[in-house]
Amino acid sequence: MEKNNLKEAVHINKFKTVGISISIVLIILLFIAFFEYIILRIIGFQYNSLLDLVLFFILYLFLEIPLAFITDAIPKALKSVGILQTSKGWLPFILNTTLTFLLIEVIDNFMANIEIEWQGSLIFAMVTGFIGWKLRKDEDEPPDIDSEEFKEIDNKFKPKK
Repeated sequence: MEKNNLKEAVHINKFKTVGISISIVLIILLFIAFFEYIILRIIGFQYNSLLDLVLFFILYLFLEIPLAFITDAIPKALKSVGILQTSKGWLPFILNTTLTFLLIEVIDNFMANIEIEWQGSLIFAMVTGFIGWKLRKDEDEPPDIDSEEFKEIDNKFKPKK
């Protein structure tokens, strides 16, 4: 009798696990559908197939990673050498927005099955630039080149004699 109760408990746990997993997948699919049919259409994003859409976002993500690294590094380097007072001003926003806009336009020009209006690219670039700017607002400033902290970091990377 106890063996049957154990089997029922295992089946109930499996049912709960499958039910929760399916619910999560459905919520994600609904979000994607909302994003796809409303937001992308508003900004003028058109594509021929779902595969083209996936390829566009894969290309965007793989090319955006090194660009984000560059747009993060330039203001911090300029702040460290004393050219900028802060690495959190308008320069990171402008760099991120400009490079995102150019990246989307380049991908759009090379992919025949994807079409996005330049205004949509600009809106997307400005939104991502603003989000990135807000997320970096609480980051620590890099040390100045003349500071003790910078000298300690520099000594860590010098070869020992």
